Amino acid sequence: MAGPAQAQMTCDPCVIGVALDGPWERNDEVRLGFEREIADLVGPRFTAVFPVEKRRVADWTLAGARGAVDALLADPAVDLVLTAGPVVSSTLVGRGEPPKPVVALFVLGPEAQGFPLAVDEWDDRVSGVPNLSYLTFGGDASNELRRFRELAPFTRLTYVSHAGLGAVAPLEAELRNAAASLGVELEAVRAESSVDAVLAAIGPDAEAIYLAPLRQLPPGGFDRLVHALRDRGLPTFSWWGQSDVQRGVLAGTYLEADFQRLGRRIALHVQRILTGEDAGALPIDFERSRRLTLNIETARTIGVSPTADVVMGADVLQARGAAARSLDLATAAREAVSANLDLAAFEQVLAAGRQNARAARAAWRPQVTASTRAETPDSDVLVRALGIEPAWLAAGTVGVSQLLYSEAAQAEVQIQDHLQRAREQAREELRLDVVRDAAVGHLDVLRTQALERIERDNLTLTWSHLDLAESRRRIGVARPSEVVRWESQIAVDRRALVAAGARRRVAEIALNRLLARPLDETFEATDVAPNDPELLAMVSRLDASAGNPAAFECYLAFMVAEGRANSPELLGIDAAIDARERGVRAARRAWTPTVAAHGNLIGVGRDDIGVLLDDEATRALPFAFAPTAFTWAVGVSAVMPLFDGGARRANRLRAARELDELRITRRATADRVEQRVRSALRLAGASWVGIDLAASAAASAGSSLALVTDAYAEGSVSIVDLIDAQQAALAGRRLEAEARYDFLVDLMRVQRAIGRFFFFMEPAQVAEFSARLGDRCDATRRRRR
Repeated sequence: MAGPAQAQMTCDPCVIGVALDGPWERNDEVRLGFEREIADLVGPRFTAVFPVEKRRVADWTLAGARGAVDALLADPAVDLVLTAGPVVSSTLVGRGEPPKPVVALFVLGPEAQGFPLAVDEWDDRVSGVPNLSYLTFGGDASNELRRFRELAPFTRLTYVSHAGLGAVAPLEAELRNAAASLGVELEAVRAESSVDAVLAAIGPDAEAIYLAPLRQLPPGGFDRLVHALRDRGLPTFSWWGQSDVQRGVLAGTYLEADFQRLGRRIALHVQRILTGEDAGALPIDFERSRRLTLNIETARTIGVSPTADVVMGADVLQARGAAARSLDLATAAREAVSANLDLAAFEQVLAAGRQNARAARAAWRPQVTASTRAETPDSDVLVRALGIEPAWLAAGTVGVSQLLYSEAAQAEVQIQDHLQRAREQAREELRLDVVRDAAVGHLDVLRTQALERIERDNLTLTWSHLDLAESRRRIGVARPSEVVRWESQIAVDRRALVAAGARRRVAEIALNRLLARPLDETFEATDVAPNDPELLAMVSRLDASAGNPAAFECYLAFMVAEGRANSPELLGIDAAIDARERGVRAARRAWTPTVAAHGNLIGVGRDDIGVLLDDEATRALPFAFAPTAFTWAVGVSAVMPLFDGGARRANRLRAARELDELRITRRATADRVEQRVRSALRLAGASWVGIDLAASAAASAGSSLALVTDAYAEGSVSIVDLIDAQQAALAGRRLEAEARYDFLVDLMRVQRAIGRFFFFMEPAQVAEFSARLGDRCDATRRRRR
């Protein structure tokens, strides 16, 4: 809507003077944001400049603010004045028409402060005073106190504000009215520039603290105040909102993005003024975005436990130190290898296999045996022969043998070595699977976190659309049904947010299991970018070959060769084939003899030794054996099978068939490995291209949403159009996030398919891998020429 027609301003450049309330540590940050927005918007037609000498910083008093504004209004070199603060803006009340265009910011309550107010033919509120435009920046005290009490119930509220700032009186008045309506007693504390004085003024019976804009505190003073209040266990709420919550305040309902939106609105006002519209005809109302922001670490510190419903509807700021540990993609992969229980169990299989090999080798070492026997002999024979009558005879034998040749024993040693190699390759296969699962699990956590953020942002957007609908209803351009429809949409979006949060927790639990951590342990998953060092080599090659079929085919062939060479499945089957081939040879040589050397020492004794020796101690024993004779034997034996009923032939044929089966299995496995590499790389190539396509779709949907939102605010489109645009933008953002993590998951599967994860490779190995790939593809191109 245009104001009265006036001549376009002819300034070149257009000098804009800026007046500020007083020294503040965020002055430059906020001012520069506004200046950039203005310069960018008016740039095509005007050159807006903000000279340092045309900037006035007052001293927080009304007199000082009036002097700063008067100086800029009287300066002929200044074309337009921007009053960026509630105090300097309040000095324009009662002046009448300024001598040059003025845009006043941060007007907290135009009626209460006495600002001129009129309604134009389109029912927009305007100043009605030529050359004077201002923008409101108030809040909804009732909503703020209600949300604050949902977090921390209280009946006494301490309101902390600066002393002597009449410009913030409307804020206190609104807050008192809201507190009275809720049955809350409000106590005001006036802050000077001393943090200690503020803390001393807050009594021991304080239950909750509401912080007005405390811009007069010295640098670092606000942080010290917030930390001191937190140490006292007092819940705090900020009028500024999100930016203060990030510094330790418990909660606030307004977003930092309001400053960016305000900057764009200011820039639009300046542009319209420069093109000839009257400042007094520009709309003054600026709706702040309402969204509860909660500092969860502060909540834990002061013992506040917000309900799930409150947390679900809030932006939750998670302090970095609150999570037990930080976890990136490479760390997750390495930790899985060292801690995974499935791998630990398989290590026991390897340990048992090593004992099989030791047992097979034991047959080739000397074997020592000992035996003994005792028996009752024929007494009559011994009496006649020896003149004695013993009750028992005993014999003992110690034998030593050494295997000299045995085809079966020799084959068993070699077979067990091959089988152990096969077990080691099975362990490597499991290790690769665990690394892949851990990497994919980490990416799933990141994916679900991103989707949860998107759902949270979408809920925030729905809240802002509800605010917009309520504003439209208040001015009579929207039906009450529109507000109800947005309230219904909020319920739908909150349900989606709950589901997204549950999926995130499920992904975290799954990753904790892979890492053998407590399943409910919290951690901070560090995001990953495609240009991370562990991924750069593969990503750069994919990027280079994505639009070049010949280059991609070369890349594919190289990766297939890598997969075949490194595949633990193939290497394991090779070891099993070696073992089976050795078994076949052993079956064919089963007719060969088993040759061994052996020696025995035999001793014979009897139980009458006590009598013969006339040894009283010996005679007292029930048995008193003593060797009376020794004999020994040394020899070599050979055992050769002559006929076993056909068992040898059956064993030989069975071993040959099993070997054939393994060879066929290897061919089938090689095909599966190649299929896996080709499929994984094709999917990775497609998902890599899909990232840009999804980002483009999301950007288009976002732009469409912005246009439809503006049209809805103007009443030119229906609520259905806006809901459709919001759902399209939501789907676009989901698709963009899914595309990015789909690609990274595909990349993990490619590395699993080729049997090499770059997490475990040294930089020199990665460079060697890239060099071999480049050499092969260069050679292929030369041959084709």
